[in-house]
Amino acid sequence: MLNKKSISLALLFTLTMLIVACSSQEYTTAKLAIQQSDFVKAAEWLPKAMAVEPDNPEIPVSMGVEIHAKDKDWTKMVAMFDKAMSINPDKQIEVRGSFISVKDAVNNYIEFYWAQEFNKGVEQFKKIQDDPENKPEYLDIAIDYFLNAAIIMPSDANTHSTLAKCYFDKGDKDAAKEAALTSVEKNPESFDANFGAGQILIRAGESSEVVLPFYEKAASIEPSNSKVLRELAGMYYDLGQKERSIEVFENAISNEEEKKVKANLYFNLGVIHNQMKNYEDAEKSFDEAFYLDDEDYEALEGMVLIYDSLGDQYLNGAEGFEKDMNEAYRWYRKAEKKIKDALIINPDESDEYKKILKQLRYKKGIAEGF
Repeated sequence: MLNKKSISLALLFTLTMLIVACSSQEYTTAKLAIQQSDFVKAAEWLPKAMAVEPDNPEIPVSMGVEIHAKDKDWTKMVAMFDKAMSINPDKQIEVRGSFISVKDAVNNYIEFYWAQEFNKGVEQFKKIQDDPENKPEYLDIAIDYFLNAAIIMPSDANTHSTLAKCYFDKGDKDAAKEAALTSVEKNPESFDANFGAGQILIRAGESSEVVLPFYEKAASIEPSNSKVLRELAGMYYDLGQKERSIEVFENAISNEEEKKVKANLYFNLGVIHNQMKNYEDAEKSFDEAFYLDDEDYEALEGMVLIYDSLGDQYLNGAEGFEKDMNEAYRWYRKAEKKIKDALIINPDESDEYKKILKQLRYKKGIAEGF
C-alpha cells in the first residue's frame, strides 16, 4: 500500500512530465540551461525552440529576458518582446517561475529595464554637481544610458526631452533639436514633450515661427499652466501679435497664484499696453505689478515711462492730445515721484535715475512756465 508521501511524489512526477510534454525537446533543453545559468547553451537552444514552436510567445519573452537583456542588447530584447506580443498578448506564460500574461510580462520588463537605464543616466547628472570639471565625460555616459532607455521605451517623452537637454548642454544643438522633435513625434499629446521641444528649439536658435506651434499645443493640453502661457505670450509679442499676447498674459495672470510670478506677468502686460499706447491699461498693469512685489523697481520704471510720455504728449499737443501745460506738469510730477521711489529701491542705478530725474525736472519747469 502506497503511503501519502509516495502519492505526493508520484503526483509531482506526473505534473512535471505533463509540463515537459507540453514543451518541445529544444525548449526543454533551453529551459534546463537557463535553470543551470548556462546562458551560452540557452542562447543556442532558444532560437531552435522558436523555430519548432513559432506560435509559443513564451519563448521570445524568455529569449528577451534571459539572453538579450543580460547582454544589454536592448534592440534585440525589444524585438523579442514585440514578436511575443504579435503572437498572442493575452496568453498565460511562465517566466522565472511566475505565471503571467504575455502583455503583463512585456510591460513589466520594459518598465523595469527602462527605469534601470534612465536612473543610471540621472546618477551621472548628479555627479556633475559635485565634479563640474568632468561634466563632458558625465554627459557622454548619461547620454548612453538615456539612449538605452529610449530604445527600451521609445514612447516615453521624458526620455527624449532629457536627451535633448543633455545634447544641448554638450553643445550639440542639432542632436538636441532632433531629440526634442522625436519626443513630440513619439508622444504628440504630451505637455512636457511639446513645452520641452519649444524650450530646446528656441535656445538652439530656431525662429519664433518654428517654435510657436509647440507652445500653442502645450497650452491647449494644459490651458491653465502659467509657465507655458508666459512663453506663448512672449512669442506672440515677438511676432508682433500684441493683441493675442495681451489675451494670453491676462489668462496667465488669472491662473497664477505666486505673487512674484504674477507681478512679472503684470509687468510684461504693462510693457505691451504701453507700446500700444494703451496708457491707462499700462499704468494699471505696472501699478498691480508693484502692489504684488514692492521691490519691483522695473514696474516703477515702467510707470515713469508712461507718465513721462503723457507729459510730452500734453506739452507738445501731440496727435490726439490738446496742448495743456497743467496736465503736462501733473504727469511729469508723477513721473518724478516714481523715479525717486525707484532710486530708494535700486540704488545701484542711482546715476541713471538722477539723469532721468534732472530731465523730468527740466520739462516740469517748462510746463510750469519757467
